[in-house]
Amino acid sequence: MKQAKDFVIWALSHAKRESIPEGAKLPIDIDECGTEPWEYLFGTTGNMVTQELLDERYRNFYGKKGWSRSMYDVATENWVIKKVMATDCQGLLDAYLGEDVNANYCYSAWCTEKGSLEAVDRPFVIGEAVFYKNSEDRATHVGFICGFDTDGEPLAVEARGLRFGVCVTRMCDRTWTHRGLVTRRLSYDDTQRDEPVVLKLTSPMIQGEMIRNLQKGLNALGYYCGSADGKCGKRTLAGVRKFVEAHRTE
Repeated sequence: MKQAKDFVIWALSHAKRESIPEGAKLPIDIDECGTEPWEYLFGTTGNMVTQELLDERYRNFYGKKGWSRSMYDVATENWVIKKVMATDCQGLLDAYLGEDVNANYCYSAWCTEKGSLEAVDRPFVIGEAVFYKNSEDRATHVGFICGFDTDGEPLAVEARGLRFGVCVTRMCDRTWTHRGLVTRRLSYDDTQRDEPVVLKLTSPMIQGEMIRNLQKGLNALGYYCGSADGKCGKRTLAGVRKFVEAHRTE
């Protein structure tokens, strides 16, 4: 299974460098970002833009969504000449994986530890997917956590739209509603959480590989906290408290 962090590094190579906030904390150096910037075109997954593709996309999608041909031509001007590569939001991940699904399928079938932004109480993880769900509870757009701004605000790399292309945005500047780890397709084993985790009882439970490793360590040291299931429950907290009390210096 491919690593989530490797996907994010790859995605950042296709993001427009000018969209990345100065001083952002990313898994790669800023000079490695935007080396092959991609544009956005609905219904594509890292495709080379041809005139035939542009005409088909206008005929079957953009023309039906209220775009005039002149507006569309201005937005895609010189793409064919420049040999532009294009993707849509889910297409960014699909191009990396060699898949072809949509954002709603990604959320419903590929994600775990998921829910609304208000319901999921844990730090953001590099490679985590963030979604916008419409009034019909359907995910229609997706981005991926790629780092943090200087003030700690999570950043998402996303194929945003025809006028934006692949870019990096601050979470608070967008209308995301849901989040989840794409564990059915990506591994988060080598992904470190970039924010401190406050262990407490929550519903749903704080969970993940970090909690599992904590449980394994506590059990090995004799501070039994139940099976290493990756979920922060009462036994896990009891094991942590015993460890803290045993090593308290005051």
